[in-house]
Amino acid sequence: MGKNRLPPGLHSYDEIVSACRRGEYRFAVARAASGRLNYMPGITPEMLGRLRGAARESGAGFLLLGSRVSGPRLRQRSLHPVLEACLPLSNLRRAPSALFPGAEGIKIDKTRIKELSPEDPRTSDLSVILVSSRLSHEEMDCLAVRLEAEFGSWGWSFPVRVFSRVAGRRHQSEEDFIRTGKAYLRSLLPPGLEFSERELREALGELYCALNLPRKSLTWRDLGNGLATAALFSASFSLGLGFHPVLPAVGFLFGCLGRYLARMRAAVAFSLGDTFFANSAALAFDAALGAALMALVINPAAGLGLSLGRIALASALHTLSKGSLRLFLDKRFSSGHERRQAAGVLATSVLNFLQGAVTSFVYSGSALALGIQASFCALGLWLLFGPPRPAPGDQEGVSI
Repeated sequence: MGKNRLPPGLHSYDEIVSACRRGEYRFAVARAASGRLNYMPGITPEMLGRLRGAARESGAGFLLLGSRVSGPRLRQRSLHPVLEACLPLSNLRRAPSALFPGAEGIKIDKTRIKELSPEDPRTSDLSVILVSSRLSHEEMDCLAVRLEAEFGSWGWSFPVRVFSRVAGRRHQSEEDFIRTGKAYLRSLLPPGLEFSERELREALGELYCALNLPRKSLTWRDLGNGLATAALFSASFSLGLGFHPVLPAVGFLFGCLGRYLARMRAAVAFSLGDTFFANSAALAFDAALGAALMALVINPAAGLGLSLGRIALASALHTLSKGSLRLFLDKRFSSGHERRQAAGVLATSVLNFLQGAVTSFVYSGSALALGIQASFCALGLWLLFGPPRPAPGDQEGVSI
């Protein structure tokens, strides 16, 4: 089990992430509003769970910001052109929060995670912005004071600061905060440089994580992926075993939920340190899901009459070939923003069409298909368990 705290000093984000992936630290992972998956240095899964519980109990939404959420400024600036253009690498003050009076005339380095004790204002903190449509201004202020005092008693190695308002404004919804955040980013841009409202919103979404706030479950991209996956899955499976109406239904469901399934598979690997054991556990999860789907849904619904032994063999090969390649891609696409996640689902669906066709012939007893599947196994396992490769689109090559 990895360590739960960083040692005192200054730490680069890539070193922390690399250590997390080796299992040396046991830090939580959380998704930014953009959908990108981030390690949270110094915050354990239990701490994040306590924050979620506190948000539910308070009845307010929490927006978590800071380098503990999205990495120090060097990393944040690599996530979006807006952030690259406007985020400074140092600051000369720490803004006051519910209990912290603020600090002036100090130089705060924003390029590293700083573990200098909770009393040192230069330490990388965690900022919690409260969002509520039902609480009055006075109630929000009192809640911020109570929560900051409560969080301070939890034994954090860094300050957790709570804000009932930002730039003098109380936020009734996430959209309220987004308007404030976009205006703030725009104010930091160099003269003459402009970005669209959509770009500003995307950039802001890379910087915060929302707790106890409603999220959109499915998007039009998910529905489009459902239709594409239904067509590809039905066509590939029908080549060896014939068509049945259950096939497009299953394919559509898996396509619509593809982002979430990819997140689950990736989460199994990342939560265990992204080691050989972690990747093996994720493959086992994928194998169990595939075998259960075939044995309990497709086989009886389509009347295929396949034995459990053949289902187990084909599912094992399917997982080692298609599953390993899919997990390899899941870990790269599911860690990015939501548009990239949706693109990853479509890309893996197209790639998996050929493998699905091979699997259907394995089910029908083809020796040639068995050999082709074995080749896919070798490729997938080499990509998954071979030397680490940086995720596409992450310039620093350390995002999870």
